[in-house]
Amino acid sequence: MTFLRSAFAGVGALFVSVLLFSFVITKIDVPDGVIRLLSSVALCAGCYAASYTCAKHRRKNGLITGLVCGAFTFAVIFLLSLIIFRGVTGGGGFFSKLLMILSCSAIGGIVGVNSNTLKQPK
Repeated sequence: MTFLRSAFAGVGALFVSVLLFSFVITKIDVPDGVIRLLSSVALCAGCYAASYTCAKHRRKNGLITGLVCGAFTFAVIFLLSLIIFRGVTGGGGFFSKLLMILSCSAIGGIVGVNSNTLKQPK
């Protein structure tokens, strides 16, 4: 259940980021390089949110939790990329996307474990 909740948080953050960036792109003319950068930022936001949510709920092993969430996210993106595009596409390639996803997920896991929880009043 925790992993499912964190996946929804990651997809939600990704969706909100893409929606915001899409609105900005429709208002101004943006070069292709900036669009690739914005898509990477949206992916990082989704990975961070998923790992943060999962680690905050588990309250232990934040780095490991973040890396596992990141590895799962990368595996899903990699498999979808192979199925849809028949290869890894986009700016950066295989290793840069792996590094980006794992680092953002690890940071999200660390911050999630170390965040304060809201205590219920007595």
